[in-house]
Amino acid sequence: MAPNQLPSEGEKFLDHIAHWVPDLDAASEPLESLGFVLTPWSEQHASARPGAPISPVGSANRCIMLRSGYLEILAPLAPTPIGRELQAGIDRYVGVHLLAFGSSDTKAEQARLEALGFPQRPVVALRRKVETEGGGTATLRFTVGRAELGSMAEGRIQFLTHHTPEHLWQTRYLGHPNTAEDLAEVWIVVADLHEAADRYSAYLDLPADQAGPGAATIRLSRGRVSLFTVEGFRGRLPHAHVPALPFIGGYGLAAAEPARARELAEGTPGVVVHDSLPCASGADPDRFAAVLPGSAGGTLLFSRTGCLDPP
Repeated sequence: MAPNQLPSEGEKFLDHIAHWVPDLDAASEPLESLGFVLTPWSEQHASARPGAPISPVGSANRCIMLRSGYLEILAPLAPTPIGRELQAGIDRYVGVHLLAFGSSDTKAEQARLEALGFPQRPVVALRRKVETEGGGTATLRFTVGRAELGSMAEGRIQFLTHHTPEHLWQTRYLGHPNTAEDLAEVWIVVADLHEAADRYSAYLDLPADQAGPGAATIRLSRGRVSLFTVEGFRGRLPHAHVPALPFIGGYGLAAAEPARARELAEGTPGVVVHDSLPCASGADPDRFAAVLPGSAGGTLLFSRTGCLDPP
């Protein structure tokens, strides 16, 4: 298992993001060609409270496990409330719609957020079956606290607590040919930067720092969230597509050998590679952005730090 996946008391991690896609197979193909190792297809189940019946929620996923954090590819299966929520996001645009923060105590985060006036859905116990490295079967268990639908317009924003990290971060899924290692940064593009920075600062209970023109950054115990105006985002990624406002524009991955990731990206049909990005530093010469095809959506940055601006 990759180390350091569970935050200590008071810490908050950038845990994972999720692409919402109409077809898991179609979205998986370019990601595998990009050099990611994906976990097998898995259907998600949940119970509304401890001891309550567990039932399918209407979605399935595959994951890309990293040394720090992970990427999720999530698709609707049925017209359940969760399935309809996913489909509504996909109808808006295919790409990243979910941002999850790791906490040692999701229930405490929920209570804090409700006291601040953030509408929250009931905490749920999420479950799904996985095959273990030894060939057996295990149940992944998470406690998840989600913002009320529509209250965070950028997407599904949530806290979660992992209870079975040893079954999720399996060693066989951590060695990616593109050398990606860490989920370093996620990008949120908004119309009102000051409002969004204040809101996410309160949500995370962390300060938001100005990060150059049209940008603000919140540094977590692991990873960071960067917020941009459209102009600030395009100033850093000149070819970025902005399908709607607000939206989660993509994320940065720290890679041991970005040049290897570039070779794979340039050989992947439908992926558009952009380099010579503004703000590039001499210490990070190999960085580039990869725009994913419409089956997966979104933009990835590969670099040694995984950050658009200096970390």
